Amino acid sequence: MLASLPLGMAATSALAQAANFRIASVNAPTALSNKLAEETGKRIQERTEGRVTFQMFPSAQLGTTTDTIEQASQGQPTIAYASASFLSQFGVPELAAVEGPFIVGNAEEAERLANSQLMQGYYDQLAQTAGLRVLALNWFDGARHMIGTQPYTSPSDLEGVKMRVPPLETWLNTFEPMGVVATTVEAAEAYSALSQGVVSAGESPLTGLRANRWYEVVKEITLTGHFNLFLGWITSENAFRTLSEDDRAIMIEEFRRGGQQLTEQSMAQENEIRQEFEAAGVTFHDPDLEAYRAATASFFDDLPEGLFDKIRAAAAG
Repeated sequence: MLASLPLGMAATSALAQAANFRIASVNAPTALSNKLAEETGKRIQERTEGRVTFQMFPSAQLGTTTDTIEQASQGQPTIAYASASFLSQFGVPELAAVEGPFIVGNAEEAERLANSQLMQGYYDQLAQTAGLRVLALNWFDGARHMIGTQPYTSPSDLEGVKMRVPPLETWLNTFEPMGVVATTVEAAEAYSALSQGVVSAGESPLTGLRANRWYEVVKEITLTGHFNLFLGWITSENAFRTLSEDDRAIMIEEFRRGGQQLTEQSMAQENEIRQEFEAAGVTFHDPDLEAYRAATASFFDDLPEGLFDKIRAAAAG
């Protein structure tokens, strides 16, 4: 657990409570996102001379992703790890579109989009409508791939497959048109669900597969790269506003820096992870990406007019 630095003696107890944030994630302590969040917290504590402190709560100790977002929305000093699709449910539906299938081509495009004026407008809208302040949504841990009991090199291979997916429109609108039987399983229970056959497939970046160890029970990975999730950290707007302007700027700066580190390290680890997995008996498969793009194109049919072009323009820079 990240040790809390003492606040100055002159600080009031109310301020001390507001400035002591809980960093919450459903991911395991071994996940790179949690390790880097802890490092980020230490840098913020040092730069604010202990005015802002943190405690780590991995492995869903404070509840599901939705639970922790709701805690922050209610004004609690929780910093929740979430993606744009989760946040889209809190009054800014446009955020779901940025995580649509194949909408960004690489990490550079994703970083530009995450820090664009378009996204900043959505972040400010989220603060107004739901009391949620985005600290950073540039924690890209790699493109997501499919893992299961068999390869899924063509969209037709997914017909009738029970796949573990979050109960979010981004996933449902992507996978259900391909015939997937979308099955909701919490992240902490996915390993046992795969091992017991409750589901026969899942999807995750390679770094996530290493951390959650799904490759131990299902051995076929199809390198679809279908999503690049805009992951990051969100907190209470009210708690955030109790900080000084300088400390708020430090929070934003360091969480964005942490996201850049996560992206760099995740990309650097992919070859190493692939070698580890192959040694453990995992087989990798290349899919028909053009067929997948065609099969998922309907995702964008219901977007507000012009939104797709705005997202692509912001990503292209």
